[in-house]
Amino acid sequence: MKPGKSPHERTRRTGWLLIAAAASLHLATALLLGDGGWAFRLGLCAVSLAPYAALAPMLRRRNAGTALLAGALLMLLLDAAAWYSVFIAPRHSTAALNLLAAPLCNLVFIAPAAIAAEALMARRRSGPRP
Repeated sequence: MKPGKSPHERTRRTGWLLIAAAASLHLATALLLGDGGWAFRLGLCAVSLAPYAALAPMLRRRNAGTALLAGALLMLLLDAAAWYSVFIAPRHSTAALNLLAAPLCNLVFIAPAAIAAEALMARRRSGPRP
């Protein structure tokens, strides 16, 4: 590790890489593969990127930890599984609903859990308060 670098720098960079991969996935889906009007497709893209936008301010912190990285990875895996189930191997006629359910699950469950876990870990790292 280089002197002057935070021990969490690699975690932060990996988190940003995961967010960039998610943005690429959702932008490609909305702009290249999606059906429907532009307003719907851009709205779907915005809703899909909202959980990652919730994690981004926490990743900017100097002591960003592994909980954020785990949350971003879990969200990206869920998004990739939803994308696969819609575009590569659809099994039923309502498979496209996965593109709505996955971002909702990310926004309601995974992102808040990752932020809460990161806050708890940061509190433990800082030690007991007097």
